[in-house]
Parts: sequence; structure tokens; C-alpha cells
Amino acid sequence: MYKKWFITIFVGLMLILAACAEEGQGEAETAVEGDGDFVVGMSVINQEALFFTEMVKGAEEKAEELGITLNVHNANNDQVEQNNTVENYIAEGVDALVINAYDPGSLNPVIEKAKEEGIIIISVDTIIESDAVDVQIGVDNAEESVNLAAYFNDYWGDEEVNLGVITALNAPIQVNRQDSFIDSIENAEIVDILDGENVQEKALTAAENLFISNTNLDAVYITGEPGYIGAVSAIKSQGVQDDVKLFGWDLSPQVVQGIDEGFVEAVIQQHPDEYGSEAVNAAYEIFQGNEVNSPLDVPATIVTEDNIDEFRDLFE
Repeated sequence: MYKKWFITIFVGLMLILAACAEEGQGEAETAVEGDGDFVVGMSVINQEALFFTEMVKGAEEKAEELGITLNVHNANNDQVEQNNTVENYIAEGVDALVINAYDPGSLNPVIEKAKEEGIIIISVDTIIESDAVDVQIGVDNAEESVNLAAYFNDYWGDEEVNLGVITALNAPIQVNRQDSFIDSIENAEIVDILDGENVQEKALTAAENLFISNTNLDAVYITGEPGYIGAVSAIKSQGVQDDVKLFGWDLSPQVVQGIDEGFVEAVIQQHPDEYGSEAVNAAYEIFQGNEVNSPLDVPATIVTEDNIDEFRDLFE
């Protein structure tokens, strides 16, 4: 009797926990509560990196200005989670989707389903190759990488440079940045390319391995914020601040400190708050029956010791 009672209670608890887990999957936070006449569902890759938190901040500010409802979901670097969230947004009947895609190709079927339901679709930063997308917003990653390569070439001149690369092979944008930069630099030998997977801890390990395995490094190119933070930490732990210069993408407090200490030479700084703001605004303009150009480019800035003061307030 007691055994049956125990089994009944145990099974009941397991069912409750499973239901709670299922209910929590794909849940979104209501970032801005508008009048309900226009509802935007937003999904971002993660909210660990400053880049994505600034993107959400810009979207929130624009939604509040327009008086519309904005729901935000953190995909936590999980494509299945992001797909489920978009499915949930479709079921909820949102008017627009703003998607910062973790794996753009994997989203195509659910994006096309959303379009069939008449939902406005705005792709931010990552490029979703689908006719279902109404507007693509972001930076021209190839062009900005070429611009940084030109800065790199001017900095080193005719000097032969041993270059390492920290990339994220699971992020198409970062592969684009990697290839465009490498194709445009001069007088540089690529001694190693390591994958940080766009995760800070893994990027730190990759950067440490890069410095340990290549004692002749002159420079490192990093394709995104997690990798740059990892490279800053690794260059200090290996004590090579006086020997290696860092070039790459996306400011953070650690990278700003690296500029101040002299081993971070140049950073391409995007304006993700403008991405979020432009995305929400584009969705609303389309809802109002207005045309919006696509792609909508938001230019980046090369940040060095000469102009870093213009960006310090991002980290206060």
C-alpha cells in the first residue's frame, strides 16, 4: 500500500515538473507594454553579450516611443529554443517578428510559416536568406572588415606580421568577417585560426591555446565580442601585452581597458541599439502601409585610442 502511494506521488511530481519545464520553454518577457494594437515578438541570440543587450535596449526605447507592445525572448545560443519561440509568437498572433537569428538557415521553414500568417518579418544583424523577410537590418560585415584590414595594413606598413585569428565557425557573420579581413590584409602570415564558438569561456580557451602554441605572434584578429574578451584575458594571463596587438570586432569593458593599456589597437564598433530601434521602427512603418528600404545598413566605427572617449559612456 505504502509502495503504491509513494509511486503515485512520485509520478505526480514528475508530471508537474515536466509540465513546468514545457511551459517555460520559449517563454518571452514583455519588455514594453503598449496599447496592444501592434505587437512585436523579438528573439535575440543571447543576452550575455553587450551587443545583444544594447540591441534589446534600442528596441525597447523605440517601442515605448511608438506606444507598441514588445515581447523579447533570449534564445540562449540554442536554435531549437529560438525555433520554438518563433512558433509560439506565430500562435500568439503577433503582428511582427524581429529576429536576431542564431542559425539563419534553420529558421527558414518557420519564417515562411510566419509570412503565410501575414506577420511582418525583420531580420537583424544575421542575414536570413528568405524572400519571407521584409527588411534586413545590420552592418555590411564584409565592407567593414575590409576597412579594418586597410587600417591594419597602414599600421604595419611593409613589416612582415605573424597573425592569429579567433573566430566563431558556427556564426556565418563571423566567418564572413574572417574571410573578408584575411583576403584584404597584406604582408601577413596566418599562423593559426582557432574557433571560440561565439561563447566567452570557449573563446578564452581558444585564445590561450593560440598564445601558448604560437610564441612568435605579432597580432590577433578577433571576429566578435566573446572572442575579443577572451583574447584580452589570455594576452594578460600569458604576459604578452608588449608583444602582440589585437584587432577585431565589438567593444566591451575589457576591450576598452585593453585600449587604455595599449595592446588593443583597433575595434570595429557596431551600433546595436540603432539595430533594435530601426527594426521596431521598420516593422511599425510597414504596418502603417509605408515602404521601408532593405537592406537597411547601419555603419560601424573603427575605435582606437584616438576616439575611445566617445564610447566610454556605454559601459558606465
